[in-house]
Amino acid sequence: MGIRGTIVALLACVVLAGCAGSTEGSAVTPAFTLPVGPTTWDTTAPAWLLDGTLHVGDVTVELGDDVDQFVLGATGVYWNRGGTLLFTSAEGDIREVADVGWDNLAVSADRSVLATVDQSRGPTDRYGTHVIQVAAFDTRTGEQLYRTPDEKPDREADLADLYGEIMPLLHGVSTEHVFFDGATIDLEDGSREAATLDADGLEVYPHLADTLFPAGYRVSISGEGRHRELSDSSLYGPGLLSPDRSTIFDTSAWPTQAVVYDAASGDQRGIDAPWEHFTLAGWSDADTFFGVAEEIDEAHVDNIVRARQVVTCELRSLRCEPVSPVVPTPEEGDPATLLVEGTAAL
Repeated sequence: MGIRGTIVALLACVVLAGCAGSTEGSAVTPAFTLPVGPTTWDTTAPAWLLDGTLHVGDVTVELGDDVDQFVLGATGVYWNRGGTLLFTSAEGDIREVADVGWDNLAVSADRSVLATVDQSRGPTDRYGTHVIQVAAFDTRTGEQLYRTPDEKPDREADLADLYGEIMPLLHGVSTEHVFFDGATIDLEDGSREAATLDADGLEVYPHLADTLFPAGYRVSISGEGRHRELSDSSLYGPGLLSPDRSTIFDTSAWPTQAVVYDAASGDQRGIDAPWEHFTLAGWSDADTFFGVAEEIDEAHVDNIVRARQVVTCELRSLRCEPVSPVVPTPEEGDPATLLVEGTAAL
C-alpha cells in the first residue's frame, strides 16, 4: 500500500476501529486540505513583501499586516500569521487554511511542494497537547503527499514540556524528501532515514547535501580573509552554493558582505550591489540570483540597517539591477516591514 493509502487507513482505523495505538477515545480532527488557485504564476520571479503588499514579478497581491513568513506555490502564496497558515491566490483571494500553531514553512526549489509543521490535529497527550506533525502537499493540485502517521504519545508524556526543550524542526523539502525532526522522509513511500552525527557532533540529514533548495545547495565552508572553500566540517559556518555549484555565498554571519567566492579557487569577487552588504534570497534560474542589498552603519546602535533594496543579479558578471524601491530606515518610529521568501521580517 502506498503512503497515501496508509494515511487513509490509519485515519479510518482511529475513527472506526479503535485499533492498537489509538488515541484512547480522544477525537482526531481530520487533516486540513491545501487550497490552490485557478491559475499559475511565475514562481521564478523575485518575490518580496513591503508593508503588506506582495510583489511577484509584475504581479501584486495584498496580504495585509502581520505577515510572519511566506513561500510561493504554483498558484499563489502560502503564509503565516501568528501560527495560522493562510493562502492567497494569484488573483488575490485569501483563505485561512488552519491554525498550525507554528511559523515553520518550507518549499521545494521549483515551488511545487510545500511542507509545514502542524499542531492543529492528531493524537494528544494526557494534558490535551497535540503531537507536532509535518505535512507535505503538491502546490499544483493540493494533494497531500505525506503526513506524520497518527501515533499516540507515551502515557506519561508531557508534550508541552518536551517541545519547550526540544522543538521538532522542519529543515526543508524537495520534490522527493522532507527533512524533519532528525529524519529524512521519502515522499513517495513514507520511509524514514535517521540523521547521523558528523565528526563535530552535528546532525547530517541523508540526501540534504544533494538537494537544491530555493536559495541554493546548503554547504559547510572554511577559510578567512578573502578566501573561502567547501569543507567537510561544520565548525566554521554554513554557506550556500549556486545551482551550477560554481559559486559560494558565505552565510555564516550577518550582516553579510556583498561578495561571493569561486568554488574551485576560493577567490573572492565583489557583487555590484547598491551597498556593501547583501542577503541572498533565491534564484530565478542558474545564472540569476536575487536578494536584499543593505546599507549598514555600525554607528546607529538602535538599528544598524539604514536602507534596503531588493535587487536581481547576474551570476557571471555579478551586476545587479533594482527590483524594489529603496526602503530607508526612519530616524524615529518603526521601519517598514520588508520580507523576502522564506525569511522573517528584515
